[in-house]
Amino acid sequence: MAGEKKTIRSFVRDTYKNATLKKLYPSRYRAACKAPVIPGHVVFLEIREKALTDNFKMIRTALEKWNQKLAEEKKAPLWDMSVVCIREGMENRGLVMKNCLKAIPQLAQAQFIFVNEVSYFLSCLPIRPETTVIQTWHACGAFKKFGYSTIGAGFGTTKEDLETYPVHGNFSYVTVSAPEVTWAYAEAFHMEDRLERILPIGVSRTDMFFSRKYREKACQKTAWILRRMAPELFLKDESAGRSGGQAGHLSAREIYSRIGDVYSDRAQDQQHADDLSVVPGKKILLYAPTFRGSVGRAMPPEMLDIPTMKNMLGKDYVLLMNNHPFIKAKERPKIPQSCRSFAFDMTDHLSIEELLTAADICITDYSSLIFEYSLFERPMVFFAYDMEHYLDERGFYYPVSEMMPGPVCRTTQEVVDVLREKDAAFDLARVREFKYRFMSGCDGHATARVLKLMEKCMK
Repeated sequence: MAGEKKTIRSFVRDTYKNATLKKLYPSRYRAACKAPVIPGHVVFLEIREKALTDNFKMIRTALEKWNQKLAEEKKAPLWDMSVVCIREGMENRGLVMKNCLKAIPQLAQAQFIFVNEVSYFLSCLPIRPETTVIQTWHACGAFKKFGYSTIGAGFGTTKEDLETYPVHGNFSYVTVSAPEVTWAYAEAFHMEDRLERILPIGVSRTDMFFSRKYREKACQKTAWILRRMAPELFLKDESAGRSGGQAGHLSAREIYSRIGDVYSDRAQDQQHADDLSVVPGKKILLYAPTFRGSVGRAMPPEMLDIPTMKNMLGKDYVLLMNNHPFIKAKERPKIPQSCRSFAFDMTDHLSIEELLTAADICITDYSSLIFEYSLFERPMVFFAYDMEHYLDERGFYYPVSEMMPGPVCRTTQEVVDVLREKDAAFDLARVREFKYRFMSGCDGHATARVLKLMEKCMK
């Protein structure tokens, strides 16, 4: 019976893919191409997310500034921008199909299409020669295998399916974080014969890490949110409560009056936050693992023993947790009540970029965020309790010893032991070497180079 249900599901899936990817979408796109391309029309195509993500935000902001400069020179704006979210692989087929059909006229008239994910939809369209498609992949470096590199693996699809329904096609250019990883993207996107189209000009969203203003604001925002969650963390010793000297005896109003409310988006309020540390007297641990399972059924790892970490590290650290965006809220691990003043789920409160900026130490597993974090040249710990299984299912582009520039732990106790060694296990020179090898194109000017690429394409 189970096999019969699987066969029925496979039949329905294949019928849907053939009807939409081979017939409906291409024919609608060709019809939409009867209208001319609109000069300067840029479409940011979000495949899975509900709103504009960070790479695209940086590029859009830069184009808006370009338009503003033209307006100051009393010239007509050059760039017309729109955002399209199709939710491929994240919503039911009916809604995705509706989103795709709505997107087709905009894509057909676009001079530039930006994409940062894989897409059956985009790859099935007969893109007109006047349109340039720029893939600004959502991850830096090359850690876990993806795309054509996973053919035959537990995570990947089959070669026959990719040949029938390409999912990594139609890219005019691909931007990557360093020359070192060009070969990996060529393999993943099946672009071995077009290496010159894979450009190691950097990843736009990393530009923000080079802004002092951004870094300060990220830390201030982190502190502000933590004060809302656990205001007692911010009380100085001399401000202990009147009843027995314990901060816990203070009312919420008294606590807030003592720590203040420093963070604000308003520029005039920033001057009051100059001396703000994230959490006085404590370091920030960020736990940001990748997901397990498939994209549509992503699950979190749940092997980290938070109570043990609190008991052994609570005096010197606070733990901020960030779940992968593919993991639904109801699937996120729950923080024990007894650990609420030590561990905090920040998934819905701060972006991963803000968390990376504020963290003193990053604990992860196989997440590509290690590339971004290496820009800060700070310690990393790898909690890789299921490494053999993950290697078998997914695989890495490089040997584990090259991809994990920090201690590798199999248990929570090992993580604790590393963190209590007073930095003895952290080789920051190794992190620095890792950065220069895999992130050499990320220097704060990646977005400017993307704009130069667009200028070149317009000539």
